[in-house]
Formats: sequence, structure tokens, C-alpha cells
Amino acid sequence: MRFPFIILLIAYSTLAFSQSPDTLFMSKLSEMEWSKNFSNSTQFRYIKFIDGSVLTIGDKMKLGSPSGTNQSSTSSTGLLSGNVNRTNNFTYIMLGRMAAAVLSGLTYLPESFKGREVIIENIKIYRSKRKDVPSVASVIFQNPGMDISVLDLKFALEFGEVINLKAAMTSDQALAELKRAKDKFDLGLITKEHFDSLRTILSPYIK
Repeated sequence: MRFPFIILLIAYSTLAFSQSPDTLFMSKLSEMEWSKNFSNSTQFRYIKFIDGSVLTIGDKMKLGSPSGTNQSSTSSTGLLSGNVNRTNNFTYIMLGRMAAAVLSGLTYLPESFKGREVIIENIKIYRSKRKDVPSVASVIFQNPGMDISVLDLKFALEFGEVINLKAAMTSDQALAELKRAKDKFDLGLITKEHFDSLRTILSPYIK
């Protein structure tokens, strides 16, 4: 399994800060001319996603499911036999913060956190010295006892490890919702006015 963000953690450099941060644009992470304006670990107030949705500190996201085969094992021994217990872990989400992880190693978030809603505490950007390596967006969630850090928000979103609750509806989602509304209308469960209103709202998302 490849963990590209581990290389990034080692390669991050502190650069001169030249502008007041406000919004981290996910669409601009690979643009060196934009990202070079920010020092390593710069904190932002907002994060804007490619679909146009915006989250800010204090907003909620949801933890999805582990994306791959990142497992940890624990062994227990008894009088007659031993057992090996395997736990599925998230690949792009860890317990704690990056600064501590550089010194003591990563503790990946276990599968038991799946489905939890979490509150954004920090939004950060991390940069690489290499011009061919895009910058990384990181989000820190509040969690009693130990914060939760998303190591690479782009990959965490793509692989379903974290869910943007304000994400724009996809074409398939809008079509499925409209079909459900049509079924309800045909069964007399909603009025024509209600159905027409839903169709007006959902139609722009259907391509």
C-alpha cells in the first residue's frame, strides 16, 4: 500500500507567509503560484470544494468507512492457544496531530469511528519542496481526549473516508430523488404542487 502523504510529511518546508489566509480552495492545491503564498501549516477559516460547497470552522463533516486494506493486528495468548485480532483502519485519517506523528509515528483511526459526525476545528495547508507534488489540505476534527486529523482531504473524500455534508447533489442522486418523488406522487402521497416544486429544485442537477 502506498501512503503518499508520508512522503509529504517529511518533505514539507516552512515558507514565507505573504498574505492573510481566508479560504483554502481545493481546486488550487496543485497550483504552485497560488499555494506558494502560504507558509507550511497555514490555517484557514473556510474551505471551498470543487463542487462549490463551502465549510468553515465549527461545521460538521461525517466519517465514512476505511477505504482499503490498512489493518493493524493485536495478539493475545491463552493457556492452550493464541488469537490474532485484526482491526480495519482508515488510510487517510489519524488520531492526534501531524506534529506529534512526525516524532512518534502515525496512529491510524480505527474502523470503530465509522459514521460519526465530527466538528471542524482547524483547516490547514501543507506544502512540499517538490514542484511536481501538489499541496495537501488537512482538516482537524474535535474529539474528546485526542483530536482527529485528516492527512489528505482530497484522497479522504475521493475514497469515502470522510463525507462533506454540504456537498452538491450529483446527477444520479438528483435523478433517484426525483424518481422517488414521482412514485410518491403516483401513489397519491404528495400533491402535484409538491412534486413540481421538487422537480424544479432537482432538475438543474440532472445532466
